Amino acid sequence: MNIQSKFDTDMTVRSFAYVAMQLARSPAAPGPSALYEQILGEAEKHRSALRLVLRDVFEMAEQGLRRQTLTKTEFHRLRDTATQTIAQAQQAITRIATQYAPHKLAA
Repeated sequence: MNIQSKFDTDMTVRSFAYVAMQLARSPAAPGPSALYEQILGEAEKHRSALRLVLRDVFEMAEQGLRRQTLTKTEFHRLRDTATQTIAQAQQAITRIATQYAPHKLAA
């Protein structure tokens, strides 16, 4: 996974954390359940962005393999690393969203 892709992944997680916090702090925030639904919607948008980053990395790896700038071993390592990094980012988004679950907001 290249530096730009890693940066994009980190920024996507940070963006979600910021959006979720802003939604929760909004004076016009709906009730806990509706707020959580909004946050879950934002989480899905950010997970979708992560899937696009993963797709881009896969396409880049495919091109590298076709152009023979990557060996098969490098190709597989790149794909595996990207898959793991995106999975970790998606788990981070899930953990952040869970902090805003209605039973935690009501406490």
